[in-house]
Amino acid sequence: MKALAIIVNIFFPGIGTLIVKKWGQGIAQLILLIIAVALAMTGVGTVIALPLSIGVWIWAIVSAATSNPEPMQVVIQHQNVEATTTAENNGDTSSQSKG
Repeated sequence: MKALAIIVNIFFPGIGTLIVKKWGQGIAQLILLIIAVALAMTGVGTVIALPLSIGVWIWAIVSAATSNPEPMQVVIQHQNVEATTTAENNGDTSSQSKG
């Protein structure tokens, strides 16, 4: 899952971060990228948009690469087992010595 997130972040910064369930960072990356694109369309804002988009792109890749894999949950069920032998259950007394 981590490798997929890194590859997706190379092409679509923020989406890969959402894949690894870093919701806050992914949404922030998407918002900043949208702002960078809007600034780039103005012409004058390109001076701000280029460093901003490169920073978001690097942040997105690093964010996905440093994500922790989801912890595996193990469920252990405990059953009570009676420690009785079949001889006791059947009332078999032949195993006792006769005296």
